[in-house]
Amino acid sequence: MNNSSQKSIALDTLLKSLVDLVKLRAIDCAFADFIYQQEQCLSEQDKISVAMLAAYISFSTGEQHTCIDLNELQTLNLKGYQFPDKHALLELLSQANTVLCIPSHTQICTKLAKPLVVQNGKVYLQRYWQYEVELAAIIRNKADKYREVDWSAARTILADLFDDSSNIATSLLDWQKIAVCLSACQSLSVISGGPGTGKTTTVTKLLALLQGLAGKQNRILNIQLAAPTGKAAARLTESISAAKKRLAPHLQMHLPEQCQTIHRLLGAKPLSPYFKANSNNPLHLDVLVLDEASMVDLPLMAKLFSSLPEDAQVILLGDQYQLASVETGSVLSDMCLQGEVSSELDAAILARYSPELMAKLTLLIDDLPVPNTDYLLPKTSVIADNLVNLLKSHRFSDDSGIGQLAKAIKLGAQTSVQALLKERAFDDIHWYQISSNAAANTQSLVAEQILKQLISKLLPIFKLYATAVKQGDIRLAFNCLQQQQVLCAQKSGFWGVEQINALIESELDKQGLIDKHRDFYAGRPVMLSKNDHQLKLFNGDIGIVMPDPQSPSLMKVWFLTPEGEVRGLLPSRLPSHETLYAMTIHKSQGSEFESVYLCLPLLKGNNGGRGLNRELLYTGLTRAKKHFTLFAQPQALALSLAQQCIRSSGLADRLSTKSTA
Repeated sequence: MNNSSQKSIALDTLLKSLVDLVKLRAIDCAFADFIYQQEQCLSEQDKISVAMLAAYISFSTGEQHTCIDLNELQTLNLKGYQFPDKHALLELLSQANTVLCIPSHTQICTKLAKPLVVQNGKVYLQRYWQYEVELAAIIRNKADKYREVDWSAARTILADLFDDSSNIATSLLDWQKIAVCLSACQSLSVISGGPGTGKTTTVTKLLALLQGLAGKQNRILNIQLAAPTGKAAARLTESISAAKKRLAPHLQMHLPEQCQTIHRLLGAKPLSPYFKANSNNPLHLDVLVLDEASMVDLPLMAKLFSSLPEDAQVILLGDQYQLASVETGSVLSDMCLQGEVSSELDAAILARYSPELMAKLTLLIDDLPVPNTDYLLPKTSVIADNLVNLLKSHRFSDDSGIGQLAKAIKLGAQTSVQALLKERAFDDIHWYQISSNAAANTQSLVAEQILKQLISKLLPIFKLYATAVKQGDIRLAFNCLQQQQVLCAQKSGFWGVEQINALIESELDKQGLIDKHRDFYAGRPVMLSKNDHQLKLFNGDIGIVMPDPQSPSLMKVWFLTPEGEVRGLLPSRLPSHETLYAMTIHKSQGSEFESVYLCLPLLKGNNGGRGLNRELLYTGLTRAKKHFTLFAQPQALALSLAQQCIRSSGLADRLSTKSTA
């Protein structure tokens, strides 16, 4: 055996230890081997160090991290392998052929691209570094631009949009109005808030203000609405349409209603990661509203921002506490990282805004509280003036069980969450639990019994649903689906989507409500898992299998279009889809249901609750409008609260006041 083979065996042995420890993928190992082969000028040990780093950054990117921090490598236990300390590793990487080390102040690299990039003590795959740098540069550029506003005309329009009498009576500050005024002054604004805090109502009034001001100049703004998924787009279309009707007729002029997916807006190319719209072929728009921004990953957000015209106004809507995107990055939470305030008092929140912005707000809003200097902190983010949080929920009361539980979960307050669920002081939240002390076989039996209770709770609505299907009442059938929803943390395993879907389907079959022996039986609800732009069907769209009224023997899958129309398609034409009695929490983002039944996985054996975190729990809870029921072991609940979905990223640092990159 030659020396080169011996060296490869040494690397393979280390990689196999990572495969067992962190579930390293084949592509991660292949990338490490590629880097190893490119570093022929380094010593054997140094080649292995760079290759191991390459494997770990590739793996971390697969776990949706944008980068890895060199400081964290020393804490890793890799079964006999220890990375060099940070300074030694930086020195080594500066000599490596496959690594580009960039000074902190550098924004754009003009050198030859290399697979790995090191900057600010973080290691990136080259393309994710490029996405992050480009996005940060555009955000910083837009955040620095105030827009010209006709203050007198704006006050007149605001008087028609907002009734200040109720706030005067209660001495409350209208944060929806502040959000509208703040956003009207900015080229970039981020309106963050939990479910039901009125983000859609706020942005509708904002668009009415912007369109009204443009009308004073005999202009009509080209406003585009976008969302990351088809379901989220349909939801925004519905919400904007409803909010628009609540405005005075003269304020509804030229307001858009139709929302589209980001992919459709940019012009997706089949089998390509690129879009028709880009920096060389920008979008034709004046204002972009992006809903559910927390769901947008770093690459897609970078491509969207790079396709915007230089003078475009951008408004992001989202909930920074919700789950981050399914793909790499956590853009919205990174942007909002410096926007949190320790108090919910109006004067404390206003203290984070600059004197320049406060001066502009006082031109539009009378009697603004004086910012409380006790909460005055050094400005740490270049977009501090561009952020506004809506705190009051209109979906559920802050004093309700759901409202109280949401607050406790956001804080990760174990004791408070357990007390709220156990004490049963609120009739809108319930907890079915399995004792942590029970034997494994006993836990399984109890879990099966609890699942039967879950199904029994679901049956009344499903019977109404089956009746609607039998009568051919498509709209009533869809309404029934909105009444309740089972949400799962995982797709497979005990209390996962696949198991619960099968159990519900089996019970409905026993009850004679469906015939599960047919693939596309009458009443089968489906959710699409892929886009089909030709058919105008998108990932997350929900359909119901029902007979064609014109030909009862012919089954079709029926969808409600964003315009409120009913559309039927032959099952053979559908893109990839799955049965929808239960769905993952990830798939539920952007939705709301009267009642939510949330199932956390049963922890036993090697199931360590992978993927559980408080953001997952918070997102599932806040889909509920009136009732929330949790099915979970105490240890699964505790694990969810103890873990946060924190992704390694350099975006927040690049948006800090100290950074120029």
